[in-house]
Amino acid sequence: VYAMMLAVEAAVAVAVATALFAAELASAFRFQGVVSSSRPRTSCQSCRGKNRRHAIDIEGKRRRVILRNQMPPFFASPAFGQPQQSGPASASPQSATVTLRLPLGTLFDGRDYIFVTESNVRGYEWTERETDILLDDLMDAALGNLGGQLDNDDEPSLLAKPASMITDYELSQIVLVPGNWDSNLLGLGACYDVYDGQQRLVTLNLLLAALRDSFKCEADELCELYPNEMAGGKRAVALLATSNEIGTMLVPTKVRKEDVLRISLRKRDNILLENILRGDIESETPTQAYTTMSSRERSVLLSALSSANARILDNFTHSARRLSILSTRERLRLLDYIVERVHLLVCIPETSRIARNIVMSQNRKGLDNEPVDDFKGVVCFRYTLDEDEMYKTFDEWDVLSAAPSLGSSEEVTSVGRDIVSAACLLRASAALRTKIRSRGGDEVYDWERWLREELWRQNQRMSEEAGEPASQPWQGKDFFSASLAPASIVLYKFRSSLWEEFSFISSQATKSRKDTILAQLNFMRDMTSGVASAKEAEIVLLELLIRLENDEENAMRRLDEILSLIEAWTLWMAIEKPSPMQRHKLVFALLDLIDDEAKTLQTEGLQGLGCSLSEFEFGSAASRKIAAALLRRLDAHESIRQKKKVSQKSEVTVDFIKTDWADGERDEQANSIGNLALIAAKKTRKKKPASWSEKQQSYGREVWLLTKRVAEMDECGVADIKGRHADICDLTSNVFGLN
Repeated sequence: VYAMMLAVEAAVAVAVATALFAAELASAFRFQGVVSSSRPRTSCQSCRGKNRRHAIDIEGKRRRVILRNQMPPFFASPAFGQPQQSGPASASPQSATVTLRLPLGTLFDGRDYIFVTESNVRGYEWTERETDILLDDLMDAALGNLGGQLDNDDEPSLLAKPASMITDYELSQIVLVPGNWDSNLLGLGACYDVYDGQQRLVTLNLLLAALRDSFKCEADELCELYPNEMAGGKRAVALLATSNEIGTMLVPTKVRKEDVLRISLRKRDNILLENILRGDIESETPTQAYTTMSSRERSVLLSALSSANARILDNFTHSARRLSILSTRERLRLLDYIVERVHLLVCIPETSRIARNIVMSQNRKGLDNEPVDDFKGVVCFRYTLDEDEMYKTFDEWDVLSAAPSLGSSEEVTSVGRDIVSAACLLRASAALRTKIRSRGGDEVYDWERWLREELWRQNQRMSEEAGEPASQPWQGKDFFSASLAPASIVLYKFRSSLWEEFSFISSQATKSRKDTILAQLNFMRDMTSGVASAKEAEIVLLELLIRLENDEENAMRRLDEILSLIEAWTLWMAIEKPSPMQRHKLVFALLDLIDDEAKTLQTEGLQGLGCSLSEFEFGSAASRKIAAALLRRLDAHESIRQKKKVSQKSEVTVDFIKTDWADGERDEQANSIGNLALIAAKKTRKKKPASWSEKQQSYGREVWLLTKRVAEMDECGVADIKGRHADICDLTSNVFGLN
């Protein structure tokens, strides 16, 4: 019996192992796209397997679908991914966020911390003012009131700080993200992308370079003064050794390995910084070469360089002049203090996303950095191949983000950074058909997903048109010029009411049709800018305006239909105040309707809007902007119908017609649309008229047709307000197609 039990157990074990092996093998075959026993039938039901060629075609299509699903998308190609390593990486990703308090001497010793600025879109922006603040702090901490008053051969005076009073200097936190490091080429070490701290690290490198040159220049002078002594004496040897020590901090050398700078900016901004850190310019030190330049020579040098190079040169020469007034002993004490007592809190997160969250949660990374600036770096530097095109796109983005020139009659080229950010948010929401939150900085990742999908779609189109993969793929530069910049300009025109800049408006055949389109756009602008529950309508409206500006045939043909639908649903969102999820669902349905005219949109919500208008309290503080926008739209409709001039005044508000109500009447009619009159908003308004006759005179001076009708009323009683309320609700139903 025992033997039989063992035999049964062995058989079961063999069966289980065989089943597991078969499952793994089948899974591997399916992953490779190879026909397996679990594949679906390849013969269709019509031929029932008799037509072998048909069955093979079906199988081939199935394999192509599998392989297509396994192929990486275009944006995952090495050209648009992370830089590839040419050797094994010695800096492996961190398993968790690490924070260390390190002295500057540790950071600048060897190659354990090499800094680059690949993801930092800000250039070097510190001026002499910020450099002076840092240098003053360091000199005060290291020397006290000693600076410039202690000769080389003197003993420390009473003005110097006692050693017991010298404390550590905390230079705040820097945030680094592990990068790629080629140990075969560079030896042991690690590279970090500086996410926060670029300005401080570059300035510290410039200060150390100025100290290095000061010691080298002094050693050279001693050698010239005492030529008979070998190498200028022990003092000159010590000074030269100190200079070389600082040099290895700035350019840590290794035998049989390539040189590397302590910190490197982008290539365009790194020209003078590299020369300064290497410290060898035509057999002269950078201090000698740059501080002795004439104004003309300096202008010639900087004429072809970026503004960051100019600031680097200014701060370096300024620091060198400040240090030149210190004695040797003071400079040595300052050097020792910087290396030993200056500490930084080094934060190394696992990913750039965590790094961004850390920086934004502390409200750091400069006072002028926004998520759109990070997206700018992604578009210009990560998804553009040619370096010249990178900087060209970067500069064009700067022009687009610059403050717009108000009152200029020229073509719109600058819209401001806020408009560019809003355009990214709206266009990404439309493309991805998803709600994108604009807080915490996480919108950058949704914007990058939008960018990737756009690149993939455009390159697929180009490949299909050419019949082969495009030789020049669609890149970040193309995305900016063809998608982002036009969307930003259209959005700026819409928000600024620059209707004459829209070509599709000027091309309208009749004046009444043009005035109607302007009235609709003004209404939606007032709603999306002033009513929180209607702001999502800007997503679909921007999509429509872009297509109209591109003279898209389908959009031009269906302009009246689509614009009327967007206008009606915008009013519905403002009145009914649906949830954000419901608003986005509606907006995406409208986008689908623009893409495909065969699609239909449920209109049950609009049918009940008439009742909601009758009961809505337009006079409440939160709803007066809705009332002003609606009355302005209705006034324009009546002016067009009567062939009168439509007022284009945008600064409007509403005024309560009747103010003296009985207790039972106030709750019912005081805040109704019938008790509100449209008036021009004035910064300094006179005392409101009290009597009805005074109000009649005031309303009669307004330009609005509906307001003038109020002035024609003989009296202002409850029945008059109710009658006007009913008339306006009926007019609204007719204008917005709610009947």
